[in-house]
Amino acid sequence: MSTPIETGCIVNAIPTLGRTITVTAVPANSSVAIDLLVNDEAQNIGFHFNPRFDEKVIVLNNCVNGVWQEEQVAMKGSFMWSQSSFAVFKIDVQTAEIKCSWNGLNLKECTFQHRVDQQTYIGLQLTGLNVVQLDIQDDTEFPGLQPTLLLLKSMPFRGKNLRLVATPMLEMTAIDFRANDSDNNIAFHFNPRYDEKVIERNSLVDGKWQKAERSMSVPFTWELNKQYEFNIYVAEEFYSCVWDGVEVCTFKHRFPIGESIGLNVWGMCIKSIQVQ
Repeated sequence: MSTPIETGCIVNAIPTLGRTITVTAVPANSSVAIDLLVNDEAQNIGFHFNPRFDEKVIVLNNCVNGVWQEEQVAMKGSFMWSQSSFAVFKIDVQTAEIKCSWNGLNLKECTFQHRVDQQTYIGLQLTGLNVVQLDIQDDTEFPGLQPTLLLLKSMPFRGKNLRLVATPMLEMTAIDFRANDSDNNIAFHFNPRYDEKVIERNSLVDGKWQKAERSMSVPFTWELNKQYEFNIYVAEEFYSCVWDGVEVCTFKHRFPIGESIGLNVWGMCIKSIQVQ
């Protein structure tokens, strides 16, 4: 059996208080982590969920200015630990505390009392996991949504479908398939422009945009602040883009298909992302 590839996943600019975060993944090493960031700062972690497969324990903690605080250790071998199979981790960020479950099993020992102001929980990062799906269920009564900046690293897309459920918040939104995790090379730039009612497609080579393709044949109303489902399938010769069940465009590969590695999402509030 091949070793799972770790997917670096960072979600910025999203408050996590009042949300339920569900991560479906295969552990890529013996120690994984789901971290709730404080104001999008990697040096400040409000909640650290850290299953350690070699020790058969779960460590809960927080980090202040890069310094880890007192550990809370739980789950000493209470169920079968398997590093090679899919796991579903659920983090429920409640007002009074954070509750965790694993493969549908509620972990009573994994209840964490807040050590920081809950309103500062903004941002999320995943480490040590080969991520299959990330769902962010919004149970809040907050008055408005906020754009989410999502970054997936080391995620190959050849022959896979990206399913994104999200609410566009800005006039210009984008889904970028990065080439080999490079900021200067984008294999495919999917860019709906709501003010122009046009979808622009392009690629970026060594920091320079190439010739754009534009189309307006979208058979439905364009609206901001409305939830849509986007599916982009990475076929052998092109990207196929489906928006709420309708194929709206395709884009021929300008990079070798194997270089479609990594993803950025801009200008949308993300509810669910799935790669399969």
